[in-house]
Amino acid sequence: MSDSNSMPQKLWKWLSGFGLATTLLVVLGILTWLATLEQVEHGLLATLDKYFHWRSWWVLAELWVFPQYFDRPLRIPLPGGYWVCALLLVNMICGGLIRARKGWKTVGVLISHFGIIFMIAAGGVAQLFEERGVMMLVEGDQADYAISLTEPTIEVLEIVDGKVSGDVSVAREKQLGGMAPRDTRLVKFPAKPFDLEITGWLTNAVVRPGGEGSRNPTVDGWTLEQRENEKAGELNGAACYARAVFADGAKGEHFILAVPNGRSGVRDYPPVMIEAEGKKFAVRMVKQTLPVPFQVKLKDAVSVYYPNSSRPKSFHSDIERIEGEDEPVSLRIEMNEPMRAGGYTFFQRTMGGGPQIQQGPEFSGFEVVSNPADKWPEYSLYVVTVGLLIHFLMKFAAHLGASNRSKTKS
Repeated sequence: MSDSNSMPQKLWKWLSGFGLATTLLVVLGILTWLATLEQVEHGLLATLDKYFHWRSWWVLAELWVFPQYFDRPLRIPLPGGYWVCALLLVNMICGGLIRARKGWKTVGVLISHFGIIFMIAAGGVAQLFEERGVMMLVEGDQADYAISLTEPTIEVLEIVDGKVSGDVSVAREKQLGGMAPRDTRLVKFPAKPFDLEITGWLTNAVVRPGGEGSRNPTVDGWTLEQRENEKAGELNGAACYARAVFADGAKGEHFILAVPNGRSGVRDYPPVMIEAEGKKFAVRMVKQTLPVPFQVKLKDAVSVYYPNSSRPKSFHSDIERIEGEDEPVSLRIEMNEPMRAGGYTFFQRTMGGGPQIQQGPEFSGFEVVSNPADKWPEYSLYVVTVGLLIHFLMKFAAHLGASNRSKTKS
C-alpha cells in the first residue's frame, strides 16, 4: 500500500479538502437559518446558547412543517455551530494555507484566506472570553462597574462587625455554567474555609412558600418553582439549592440561593449566613459584576425624539472618564460611536427620562463589553480586502498582457 493511501494521508486530504469546506459552510448556513426561525419562539439568548455555545456539541433543531396538520415541530439533529466553525478553522488552515499552491500568482488568495481564518478565530475568542454588562447612570452619577443582565454568580463575603471584610470570593459562569436540575457540583472557594455543593439548578425560577404538592424540596418553609425561560433572557432568575462543605468533609444544611425573576417584583434576596472557623460569612447569588478600571461620570444625556412621539430619533451621552488622579477626559458616546478604553468598549444602549417624555431625571444605559478580540473582525476585513484587491489587480494585469500579445500577433 502506498503512503498516499495510508490513514494519516486520507485524514489529511479530508481535513484540507474543498468538499469538507463546502459541507461545513452549508451546515453553518442551515444552523443560522434554523436558529433565526427558532429565536422567534424561544428568544435570542436561549437560541444562541443552544445552537452556538461551545458546550453544545450537537443540537436538535426545530422546524415547523405543515403546522396545520402537526402539533409538534420536526426535530433535526445537527452539529453545534461552535464546533462547525472550529472544524472550518482547521480546514482553512490545512487547505487554505498549508496545502494551497504558493507563489507570487496566489499571494492575494493566501492573504484573503488568512483574513478569513483570523475572522473565525475572533468568533471563538469572543465566545470563550467575552464579558458584558450594563452600566446605568443618572445625570451627575458615576460608577466603575457594570452588571450582567444574564450571568448569575455566587459570592461569599466575610462579615466582621456587620460589614464586609477582605476580598469577595466569586463563582462565575465558568464554574456554574452548563448545570441541569439533576446535576450536583462542588464549587470551590480556595480563599474561604468551605466550598459549596450545588444541586437542583434552575435557569429560571421563583422562590415561594413550600409544603405538600411542591415539586422541589422545601427548605425552611420555602421552595423553588420552575418557570419557562423568558424570551428576553435578562428576565430569567437562576436559582439552586446549596450547602456548605467544610474542610473536614462535614456538610451543612441545605439552603436556597436565587436571583429574582424579572417579573417577580423582588429586587434581591437576603444572603445566607454561614459560620466556619469562628468567622461569619454571607453567601448570595447575584447577577455578575463586571469591574471597570476607571470611573465613568454622566454629565449630560441628550435624546432627540420624532415629532409628537416618544420614539427616539437619536441620542448621545456626554461623559467624563476619570482614572486615578489624572485629569478627567471628556468624551461623547453616540449610537454606533462607542468609547474604547482600558480593554472595554462602551456602547450607547438605552436612554430615558427628561422633559421630552416627562419621566423624571434623565439617565443613560451603556453596554459595557470586555472582549480581547473586539477589533479582530474589522482587521480581518481589511486583510481580506487587501488580498482580494491584490488578486484582482494581478488577474487584470495578466488579462491586459494577454490582450496586448494577441493584438501583436494579429
